Amino acid sequence: MAVMGVDSRDTGRRLAVGIWLWMLAVQPGWAADLTVRVTDPQGRPLGNAVVAVRWPNAAPAEPDPEPAVMRQRDMTFIPHVLAVPVNTSVLFPNYDNTRHHVYSFSEAKTFDIKLYVGFPERPILFDQPGVIALGCNIHDKMHAFIVVNDAPRMAVTAKDGRAVLENVPALPRELYIWHEWLNHGQKGVIRHAAADINFIPVDIDILPPPASPPNESMSLQQRFDRIAQ
Repeated sequence: MAVMGVDSRDTGRRLAVGIWLWMLAVQPGWAADLTVRVTDPQGRPLGNAVVAVRWPNAAPAEPDPEPAVMRQRDMTFIPHVLAVPVNTSVLFPNYDNTRHHVYSFSEAKTFDIKLYVGFPERPILFDQPGVIALGCNIHDKMHAFIVVNDAPRMAVTAKDGRAVLENVPALPRELYIWHEWLNHGQKGVIRHAAADINFIPVDIDILPPPASPPNESMSLQQRFDRIAQ
């Protein structure tokens, strides 16, 4: 039977398809990439910010069975900021011709890899969440950070301040943002977002980067305090 020239069966099929698409979009299993753009209060993009996202009943991220890598090349730690799940091992290869002495006195992980070139004997296990400031006891200007977190998704922003977190379910989200220049001793910034938002701009209050220290003799602890401040 036709109603106003439209087959009722065709109308029913269209209605069923529309309901199915709506259910697909709102069910918790639906997921999409989430883009977060981190800026300072003046709107300038902040690279090397860690963005972690959580949602209700999310399982913690599983560490990769292969170690993550923090390289040393041209007297520089690469990357400057490394974000890894809890229980991740990190390898510290030295590709320079000069020896480096990598260390940290951070609360989440204290370790000391004495002078070496090439690959150290073993990777370091990071089994506690937190921010680990790295330094080199030989080269004062070398510093970097490892951010350890149990969030199901993490990423580090590029120079344009953007981080893409893949396959985030359509559920209410809690964002954790960390940057080395955070103001007032903050350990991180928390933001909340609705389930249907896939682009989130976040501005955070920061201090300007610290000035380079004079070339004076400092103890290992003093050097770490400068890096971690």
